Amino acid sequence: MNEHDEIRDLLALAAAGGLDAEAERRMEEHLGQCLECRAEFDSWQQLTGALKRMPTPQAPLGLVERTRRNLEARAVAQAEHRRKWVGLSGLTALAWMFSFLSWLVFQMLGARLAQVLDISSSAMTMAWIGYTMISWLTTALVAAALSKSHRQEERTV
Repeated sequence: MNEHDEIRDLLALAAAGGLDAEAERRMEEHLGQCLECRAEFDSWQQLTGALKRMPTPQAPLGLVERTRRNLEARAVAQAEHRRKWVGLSGLTALAWMFSFLSWLVFQMLGARLAQVLDISSSAMTMAWIGYTMISWLTTALVAAALSKSHRQEERTV
């Protein structure tokens, strides 16, 4: 690329005042000798002048304040959503843990409890299975409700 092509690439920047001092000096020297580049530079200056004279659109009154309030409200809603999610997830995990621990207790004390209640060992086992199924089902329903709530809140946030 020769100097003429380099200067032509800089004409738009020069018209907008975007050149450093050295590039500006080189361009001025070239424009003094090249009428073609001088004419193109003049048209770029007319264009940038017209753009500078155009009115700058102004933001509506209160836009910044409304935007700030909306962002703050969204941040509060997201924090509340996270807090609920952590709390309900913890409760779900706690319910599963208690279910598992009660199984350990049943293994250790089931036979004695069957004797005290005067029921057969198989009836005690069936009662334990029923208890476990109900507790697991309840926990699964809570987890499903938590998931549904999480999806709905994600859509609104």
